[in-house]
Amino acid sequence: MTGSSPTTAAPVRPKPRDARWWQVGALAGAFVAAAFLVVQALRPAPAPVDAGEVRASSASLDEILNAASTLKRDGAFNKAETLLREAIARHVAEQRLYVEYAEVLVATRRDKEAYEQYEKALVAADGTHAIHLAAGSVASMIGRLDRAAEHFEAAQQADKTDWRAPLFLAQVQIKRSQNAEAMKNLMLAVNLKPDAAIAWGSLAELELRDNKLPLAAQHVAKAREIEPASTVWRVLEARILKRDNRPEEALALLSGLDAAQRLEPGVLATMAECLGMLSRPSDAARLYAEASQAQPLRGDLAMQAAQWHDRAGERASALVFAKRAAEAGEEHAAELVAKLEKAGAGAKKKR
Repeated sequence: MTGSSPTTAAPVRPKPRDARWWQVGALAGAFVAAAFLVVQALRPAPAPVDAGEVRASSASLDEILNAASTLKRDGAFNKAETLLREAIARHVAEQRLYVEYAEVLVATRRDKEAYEQYEKALVAADGTHAIHLAAGSVASMIGRLDRAAEHFEAAQQADKTDWRAPLFLAQVQIKRSQNAEAMKNLMLAVNLKPDAAIAWGSLAELELRDNKLPLAAQHVAKAREIEPASTVWRVLEARILKRDNRPEEALALLSGLDAAQRLEPGVLATMAECLGMLSRPSDAARLYAEASQAQPLRGDLAMQAAQWHDRAGERASALVFAKRAAEAGEEHAAELVAKLEKAGAGAKKKR
């Protein structure tokens, strides 16, 4: 997501869908990345080592950890995993080995296994602030929201000055529909770090859900002031304007985005909804058609193009994109193709 600092170095996840930003999962990946940065910042830099020559059977713990860190940095995850598994077998109570292994597993998208390693790390020794942040982030990613909340609460108790713990806890609480508790933690986060755009943006989202539009606008303005290049906050401001029955202003806010930015989550959906409010379904169809032409393998874009063309009464164009969506395996696309073909056949008979 353009311009939102917490997403820096986030793990690669499945292709984006044109959905609301809080449903995409990118923030969860961002939390993991941020937590790992905290963990790594608390470590000394690895000493120079020939990582490929280190053997768990003969090396010291520091040598093993340095080698694993180097292998992980170089993308040699299989070698790092082998080294760490052998080391854990010899040093069962060493917490740092479990943490390092968990990071390797996250990097290879094995999140459930990674969380198991964090659990073992917390059995081996008391959890630090950083370990609880990382463990909570992975727990959130695998849907263990109860455990994620426990970890973030523990992190908050361990360091009451770090804004990340209340922010991450608030995001879990939002997923659990605990909006009042989330609001309190988000306010704590912005008090600890007034330039945390993601916390201001999250506050704006909650106020929008409660239909408190002036407060939502106030909070998103803060987020945009901090991160003016962020597409995320621009979309959120546009959605607030749309909810306030100001679709022209919302559309103007998003119309300046380039073709790549329009493919970011929420942009096309919000623009199309505004155009729909303005009784311009053909223009909404054109937006999605252009996006689908640029990304022909994305069935979701083709499906939206088909649906908007259908609403505009442009059945021939709708059928083209519905077939593309069906070929991409998009849900309900085949039914739309059948419906459009049936309607086309009926129209021919009437002639």
